Amino acid sequence: MARVSPFEPAYNYFVELCERCAGNRYIPRIELATTLDGGGHLAVLEYLTTPASSVVRTFLRQWEHPAEGDADLRDLRHEVEAMDAWGRQNVRWWGPRVDIGDRHVLLSADGNPKLIDLFFVEGEDLLDELINDPHAFARHMPLDQCRYILDIPDLQDGHATGYLHRIGTALKDAATGS
Repeated sequence: MARVSPFEPAYNYFVELCERCAGNRYIPRIELATTLDGGGHLAVLEYLTTPASSVVRTFLRQWEHPAEGDADLRDLRHEVEAMDAWGRQNVRWWGPRVDIGDRHVLLSADGNPKLIDLFFVEGEDLLDELINDPHAFARHMPLDQCRYILDIPDLQDGHATGYLHRIGTALKDAATGS
C-alpha cells in the first residue's frame, strides 16, 4: 500500500510509531517512508485491504477495552497514548484526540487488523493561523514545507476557490514578510 500526501505535518509521527512498535502485530510494516521536497510524504506499507465491518467493530471494541485484547494491543495503546500526550505538549496544531475509527483499521495479508494514520494536526486551526497571521504561521512552519498545501484533498471539492486564493495570498505574504 502506498500513501502519498502533499502536506501532512503529523505523518512523520505515525511513521515514528511504526518504527517504535516494529513487530507489533497491529502496526503495519513500513517498507519505505520519506519526506518529499516541498513538505509531502511518501510511505510504502505492507499490503493492506479493507476488512469486514465485523473485524473493525471487534478491533475497535478491544481498543476501547484493552483488557479484552492481547499484550500487543495493550503495548500499542500505551505507546499511542504516550505519543499523543507528547504531541499535545510539543506540536503546534496537534489534534485533540487520537484519530481512530473505521477508516483507520485495515487488514494485512495474514489476517491481522492494522492501525494507520492515528495522529493529525488540526488543519482548520493551521489554515486559520496562516490566513489571519501569516508571519506567526511562518515562525512555526517552514514555508519550504508548504509548497503543496493548496493540493490538500479536502480543499479540492470545488467550493474552496475563494479559500484557496486566501491561503495562496497568505503564503505569499508570509514569504515576503509584508
